[in-house]
Amino acid sequence: MKKLEWRTEQRKVNDLVPFKINPRKITKAKRQQLIKSIEKFNLAEIPAINKDNTIISGHQRIMALQIMGRGDEIIDVRVPNRQLSKIELKEYNLISNTHVGEWDFEILELEFEDLKIGEYFDLVEKSNQQKSIKDLSNKIKNKFIVEVNCINEKEQEKLYNELLKQGYECRLLTL
Repeated sequence: MKKLEWRTEQRKVNDLVPFKINPRKITKAKRQQLIKSIEKFNLAEIPAINKDNTIISGHQRIMALQIMGRGDEIIDVRVPNRQLSKIELKEYNLISNTHVGEWDFEILELEFEDLKIGEYFDLVEKSNQQKSIKDLSNKIKNKFIVEVNCINEKEQEKLYNELLKQGYECRLLTL
């Protein structure tokens, strides 16, 4: 099978076809936040599509553009050099919609205090984050931190598990 390579092409928004079994959904409130973001920053993160114009990632952005009356607009999209199989399409759909990162509450507290964080997160998330920020701030006062750079994800996971077994409090970071 030919190695996948991606390139940027242009397509009309209304020509893009939603993946029928896309497992992601969005609340009305989050959709409004997305629309406001697109109004302010335009389409900064471009959708990925299959060769047949099926959307792999970016369903919510495409829907927001259509709601905004921008369905006839030509936009950039990422397209593979060959049609993805059904399994590849499902895999990439999941991977591209899995946000594996975590918030660094210390940085949020110290560096993003000038933003109204509540505008970016649901109230429940904000409440949990504020609690986590306070908990983290209290814990950091008497903590010593060691940063270790690993050569790959496998090594990182192995070291993380070893340290957990030894009773250390750890977190994984990917830069």
